[in-house]
Amino acid sequence: MNLQETTLVFKLGEDNDLSDLKISSKIKHFIADLRGVKPEIAENIKNKFTIFANSISKMNGSFVIVCEFSFEEELTIVPTLQEAYDYIEMDEMERQLQLEL
Repeated sequence: MNLQETTLVFKLGEDNDLSDLKISSKIKHFIADLRGVKPEIAENIKNKFTIFANSISKMNGSFVIVCEFSFEEELTIVPTLQEAYDYIEMDEMERQLQLEL
């Protein structure tokens, strides 16, 4: 399956809420685009992102944040959207190799 078809890129809403994401059954990977978000907002929602990342990981998916600054060591944060896709691709390859062992 195409990585573009299984990945959802989203930005934060005005209320910094993740509950209104429209997720189809074929979506396995998520990219939160936080470019332009202020550090204090990212800091306020990092716990929600950590919980979200853990739940996605349990379903063998990936969660990557695109942001100009790092605000949580446990989260995967990269500076560009392309790097987020690259990370997901590498994560998928790693999972496939582990299944083959």
